[in-house]
Amino acid sequence: MSRDPLFDLSDKIAVVTGAGGVLCSEIAIALAARGAKVALLGRTEQKVQKVAETIRQNGGNATAYRCDVMDMGDLETISQQVSGELGACDILINGAGGNQADATTDTEVFEAEQQEGLRTFFDLSIPAFRATFDLNFIGTLQPIKVFARQMVTKSNSVVLNISSMAAFSPLTKVPAYSGAKAAVNNLTQWLAT
Repeated sequence: MSRDPLFDLSDKIAVVTGAGGVLCSEIAIALAARGAKVALLGRTEQKVQKVAETIRQNGGNATAYRCDVMDMGDLETISQQVSGELGACDILINGAGGNQADATTDTEVFEAEQQEGLRTFFDLSIPAFRATFDLNFIGTLQPIKVFARQMVTKSNSVVLNISSMAAFSPLTKVPAYSGAKAAVNNLTQWLAT
């Protein structure tokens, strides 16, 4: 298959977190179709293995790694494996993230006379709020700290952080998710300087 030189990623190593999810699995498939060797990182090994099989069936090069972006030791180990097996990272796509029910309100707007049993802002679980924020923000920060070490001396390397429109215009019901994605945008801008 001939590739348009503008979109040819041959000899590039792409690391994708959250690669077992809907969005990042498609991104990984597209990177591999352009010739990149793709390291698929995800907490659920079966999901990233399935994406790797799809890529290989289409003639691409992909390796699946079970990895928790919240665990620096896990990331350091996987970074060494990726570097040894595929090469040093050129493209890092941070797509791991999500939300928790206990960090989500049940209603779009607060009313003083709420129905009994509905979760409002005042009822949100702080541990769930923290876990949601950490997964989306710290789960983006830590892979950058680990993989960007391999990238800083390379030309044409790139870090792409998946955010959300919730960062710009907070979605109702998900303050932890919205706040974390706003923090991801700010971190991305900070790193660009």
